[in-house]
Amino acid sequence: MFARRSAALSAAALAVLAMLVLSGCGRDQPASALVGSQTFAPSDREPMPALAGTTLAGRPLDLASLRGKVVVLNTWASWCTPCRTEIPTFVALDEREDPADVAVVGLNVQDDPAAADDFANDFHMAYPSIEDSDGALLATVPGVPPSALPSTVVLDRDGRIAARIIGEADPGELTRTVDSLVAEPAGGPTAGSAAASVSAR
Repeated sequence: MFARRSAALSAAALAVLAMLVLSGCGRDQPASALVGSQTFAPSDREPMPALAGTTLAGRPLDLASLRGKVVVLNTWASWCTPCRTEIPTFVALDEREDPADVAVVGLNVQDDPAAADDFANDFHMAYPSIEDSDGALLATVPGVPPSALPSTVVLDRDGRIAARIIGEADPGELTRTVDSLVAEPAGGPTAGSAAASVSAR
């Protein structure tokens, strides 16, 4: 009986630990193995699943329309303190990169629309952010825990996941990753079919 009780307690402890690891923004537990960045060689990159929605500005946006560009998809919310710290990194990246080569896109998760709009205005986010009011879109991103805010995936020109960051992005590392992908040739059948430019937010 004692062994069964110990096993049950261990299972409960593991469940609590899993909840803490996946709790996302605002967590105060030590960094887990999930937090950090990964980059993938071209042969190891998996396709990004379809992800589309309506931006804060009320316009439709489908990531597939950006094929041919390097896409930086960053998750954020107005209530997320670490997001406030890292958003200037993405604003600077968007301002620095050639829009013909790089598209920065936000994914605004489980947020109040008015608060999200104020946040985007306060931080001068000129790039679009897709609304994900229930977190359903975030849950489809491979390798990203469903409550991981902030988190970022970087797609190569063929729409494959070339880098994944759980937690705050390091500005220098992000820039180096994006510049390396810009220098890569597109290899898919839609290479060179850069999509129309995306309107702000």
